Amino acid sequence: MTVIDLHTQHERCGHATGSLRDYVTTALEMGVDVLGLSDHTPMFAAAEDHALPRVAMPKSEFPAYVAEALALKEEFAGRIEVLVSTEADYLAGATEPYARELARYPFDYIIGSVHMFEGKDIFDTSRWDGLDDDELPAVKARFFRTVADCARTGLFHVMGHVDALKGNHPRLGAVPAPAAADEMLRAIRDSGAVLEVNTSGNTKQHGGWYPETDVLERAHHFGVPVTFASDAHVPERICDQYADVVRVLRDIGFRRWTVFRQGRPRLLPME
Repeated sequence: MTVIDLHTQHERCGHATGSLRDYVTTALEMGVDVLGLSDHTPMFAAAEDHALPRVAMPKSEFPAYVAEALALKEEFAGRIEVLVSTEADYLAGATEPYARELARYPFDYIIGSVHMFEGKDIFDTSRWDGLDDDELPAVKARFFRTVADCARTGLFHVMGHVDALKGNHPRLGAVPAPAAADEMLRAIRDSGAVLEVNTSGNTKQHGGWYPETDVLERAHHFGVPVTFASDAHVPERICDQYADVVRVLRDIGFRRWTVFRQGRPRLLPME
């Protein structure tokens, strides 16, 4: 089985533990074939150097992050393939600072994620205060359309945790929003990006994976490629539930992972 994990964080972001080296050596011990180092970008759209210390690294630290990741890629070549990446925020109307800064570095791929939605962090439980259940389908649809807008920027190779709005709302995963989900999936496909299957839902109230199985089935229908993402914030979570994800995806009909080298997609067998 080809073992990959394209989404990991580390201590610089302020809400994860472990050094970049810790993630690489742990992955090597686990028999991982391809590991992506993909910590959060700084808040490039903010004026401050370190706008959100518990969310992202300072702007001034980003060059050192990339340099360290590139050095590890070279050091461990031949033992494990290390890909150098970052997870960037999609903020409507504020993509230019991200595009400008990210273009300075030789990333293998860039993950695009929606963390701020309608003025609040996606995991902020206060967004649900006073919201009736009959309003949930419209909220979920607006979130999916925001992810579609993220894909349409063309800045990103991987779309991160595309239904993570459900993370701290246990009932939201089962709420239907089929038209918006299909719009999102077509936008991802048409942009040339891939969909990550992210197993970090178990670190939130909802549990499970991002996205739901019904979205994965629709992704296969629309020909959307997939990749694996533990979104590990501690080294021990690398490849969390990997074999289970492979089993479910193969039952749906997927047979290949997509990874990236210098922005170019490469297909790898799931088994």
